[in-house]
Amino acid sequence: MNQALLDILADGQFHSGEDLGSALGVSRAAIWKQLQKLELLNIPLHSVKGRGYRLPDAVELLNHEAMAAHGFPSDAFASCELALSVDSTNSVMMQKAESNTTDRHICFAEMQTSGRGRRGRQWLSPFAKNLYFSVLWPFSQGIAAIQGLSLVVGLVVHKILKQHGIQAAGLKWPNDILAEQGDHLFAKMGGILIEITGDVTDNCQIVIGVGLNLDVSVQDQAHLDQQAIGLKQLGYSRGRNYLASALVSELVTVLEEFNEKGFAAFQDEWNQADCFFGKPLKVLLPSGHIDGVGCGVNSKGEYQLKTQSGMQVVNAGEVSLRLSGEA
Repeated sequence: MNQALLDILADGQFHSGEDLGSALGVSRAAIWKQLQKLELLNIPLHSVKGRGYRLPDAVELLNHEAMAAHGFPSDAFASCELALSVDSTNSVMMQKAESNTTDRHICFAEMQTSGRGRRGRQWLSPFAKNLYFSVLWPFSQGIAAIQGLSLVVGLVVHKILKQHGIQAAGLKWPNDILAEQGDHLFAKMGGILIEITGDVTDNCQIVIGVGLNLDVSVQDQAHLDQQAIGLKQLGYSRGRNYLASALVSELVTVLEEFNEKGFAAFQDEWNQADCFFGKPLKVLLPSGHIDGVGCGVNSKGEYQLKTQSGMQVVNAGEVSLRLSGEA
């Protein structure tokens, strides 16, 4: 009943307990119990005596039928979960990986209570405003065969955004999707989180997490430690179900190509999307930093930096790229 209740509340308008009960064919007491369950899931609900209950804003909930209508590749996955609230979609898929070695699975969530970014950072995940999903994808050639995977996933997002008019979209090594806001000014639109389990020398399972901002409010920005922006603020007007279907369809196609060809086949395309190519950079290391000019990635997906002492190559590890002058 939770989903049916949310389908009614998704318009952002007030609905009385009596009206909700009538629409769902249950008592007001049953409605109240379901609302309590939603609150336990940390789903934001507003209640006003005499007016009823509502979500803070009108939202488009993810829906299997709507996604299928937009061409979602259901046949590519053994299961597709649409969760209301989870700690993180990556955690859900990592748990599934414990008993899965060959099948592909995908999990979307309307919200995450402990969404994660790179290096353990929190990923803000408000209810039904953005896209949060993770794919469990088995690889049979060990960890060496997935070098550059996060870059390829970023390219998938970048391609779909460009196709839908987000011309400001660009990529930041190794796993960020940015929007250019002016000379040397960028706002974060999304990120990729790759996790690995299984035999790193043979059959392993890769969890690919994608977070993409559709709508970042002033209130959301107050909780973030860096500038962020949503697709809505950049002119995107299509729905969440449409975007989810477009992204995953392209992701399935590209992952199958990556499995055959590796990252080298995508190197040039990634470098064309690199926000920092040709710009003065500072690479932060655990032991200090390196200054240089961004020169894109090599065929292994490692970042290249032209320094006073020559070309230097860095890999993801505990490394962060910053434009010169950034903190």
